[in-house]
Amino acid sequence: MKFTTNYHIFKGKCLKILRKMENEDKKVSKFSSGLNIIMRIDILWKNCQEFKRKGRYTDWNDELDTIWLELARDIKPDDYKDKLDELGKVISEGYETKFKKFDEDIKQFLPFNDLLIGFDKPSVDVYIRRNEQYKILMEKQLFLSRCENELNKGTTYEDEDDDF
Repeated sequence: MKFTTNYHIFKGKCLKILRKMENEDKKVSKFSSGLNIIMRIDILWKNCQEFKRKGRYTDWNDELDTIWLELARDIKPDDYKDKLDELGKVISEGYETKFKKFDEDIKQFLPFNDLLIGFDKPSVDVYIRRNEQYKILMEKQLFLSRCENELNKGTTYEDEDDDF
């Protein structure tokens, strides 16, 4: 089965990373939760895809917030908050500010209308609002995917010892 093979490759790669981390000079817990975190995030991404396809925007948004909680704890404090100049003016936005903008944007188009059932055609306003919600949630998901990659928990992590 393809899923089983991919899962075992993924699990093997994660274990290899953990072994390498344990051999470095850094102190790493003998029972590191790194693999569990990566697997938990993978499940959350799969849930996001399902909720998106089914039009369950409330659940999709909640799942993205959960991914944020998993990722944000590994963001360096200097990168989490905005960088300010000596006058207190923002020089560059931190991850926290960038993430909060998605919630600010989506508030303009609330509530989520996940229960489009029945024989009545939804109003044009509902279509427009759901389309805007969809675009914002897509951007939020893309932001989190990039954040995951920057934290070396996603698809762009390269290990010099990898054979594939």
